[in-house]
Amino acid sequence: MKRITQKDLARALGLDVSTVSKALKGDQAIAEATRERVASKARELGFSPDPMLTALASYRNRQRPESYRATLGWIYNHSRGEDMSGFAGYEAYYAGATARAKDLGYRLEPFWMGDLKDAASLERILQARGIQGVVVAPQAEMEKTLPLDWSKFSAAAIGYTLAEPGIDRVTNDHFATMTGLLERLTEYGYRRIGCYLWQTDNERMARRARSAFEAVSRDLGSRVHLYRDFKPRQFLDWVQRYDFDAVVCRGAAQLEALVDAGYRVPDQMGLAGYALDENEQRISGMQHNNRRIGAAAIEWVSGKIQRSQFGRSEFPQRLLITSQWLDRQTLQNLGES
Repeated sequence: MKRITQKDLARALGLDVSTVSKALKGDQAIAEATRERVASKARELGFSPDPMLTALASYRNRQRPESYRATLGWIYNHSRGEDMSGFAGYEAYYAGATARAKDLGYRLEPFWMGDLKDAASLERILQARGIQGVVVAPQAEMEKTLPLDWSKFSAAAIGYTLAEPGIDRVTNDHFATMTGLLERLTEYGYRRIGCYLWQTDNERMARRARSAFEAVSRDLGSRVHLYRDFKPRQFLDWVQRYDFDAVVCRGAAQLEALVDAGYRVPDQMGLAGYALDENEQRISGMQHNNRRIGAAAIEWVSGKIQRSQFGRSEFPQRLLITSQWLDRQTLQNLGES
């Protein structure tokens, strides 16, 4: 039986092949009535796409030299002057996204919602510049919203801090990061392990860090403590109270507090960071690969544009990026000591 092609559909409908192709992809530039008409005729004639031809077209596109295609938007839902230095690896997201956008032939342009009158102003700017794809950067605050007309854009958000809309997200696999960290510590021979977790970090990770630690460390008698503001004296009192042989924490501030108090790290106590900066050279632990997360967000949005997927998804997806273990100076293998 002859396979029904897009040319056959176009001939039956009296439309151009390009119009049929875009309609089948759900391109919002094609009128809804036309999209429904094409879909109905496709069902009637038994049309289905040829996966081998789709793969061939994708391969050919990848072999072409990349040139400038269009601009993608990078949306900060705060003002340009907001201090984001307290959030580990924040600049790495943008660096990774910028580099990957260039590789794919796009230019990445940042926008600051906090410096605009309202979301409608941002929407007008994006449309005036012909921007179809946007990545929403991590929010300065939790539970923020971004009320754009999302039907006009292919979009993804980084992390869990954007409350609405429920669009696709690219983020670190926080649960696997913490469980992997604990498994590495137990392999090194550590047993009395404490987790000194910044509450803001835990909330921004959708509370996955604490739940992962408690799930894995239940049989170790370990403890997790959430703090709002880091105070060295309170941290040291907590460490001394439970006599840990290793502490999982943010990293630099806790290491400095231990060293200043006379602790020998790692001889007397091990220390592991759960979200280390990519430039960290001293502390052992997990780096979240934020550059890769930024790059993956661009790939995700670029792919949606190519498939003419605009608007909010009925079932938003999550792409989880694994962390990288850094074996530095603050842990030792107790079995070899």
